[in-house]
Amino acid sequence: MSDAQDQKIQLESLQKGLYVNSRPAGADIFINGDKQSGQTPATLPLAGGSYNLVLRMEGYEPYVGQIQVKDNLLTTLDLELKPRAGHVAWADVTTSPSGAEILVDGIPTGQNSPARVQIPTGTHTVGLRLPGYTFARRGVDASEGGTVQVSAILQKK
Repeated sequence: MSDAQDQKIQLESLQKGLYVNSRPAGADIFINGDKQSGQTPATLPLAGGSYNLVLRMEGYEPYVGQIQVKDNLLTTLDLELKPRAGHVAWADVTTSPSGAEILVDGIPTGQNSPARVQIPTGTHTVGLRLPGYTFARRGVDASEGGTVQVSAILQKK
């Protein structure tokens, strides 16, 4: 074997973590609530363990799942995203102080209060996270095309 082949084999064995692809491609990737750089398809260098994976793409239902990444192996996921149905509602979110990160059912929306965020119809939990303050949760029941008001006075930790 030549040196070049040896190096190629070593590089392939270093390729570990999570490879995630979505159909359609171009979804934002969140691991344990943190947005990753890049979009699907992507390889994330994750250590072995259990992770909360969320894929978000405009016009599609978010994918939410627990994934097991094995040590020293490349875990591959190929996920089909479902087009979002027309069942959409809105939440007008305000907090005191403002600037809280808004989560819907534990999934970051990428928006901070005050904001108007799109939510699915039905019963959901809106979470509000601001460093130095206690995490706040509000239950909402949104009807199709409707707007629910969500407000919270955040308590210092």
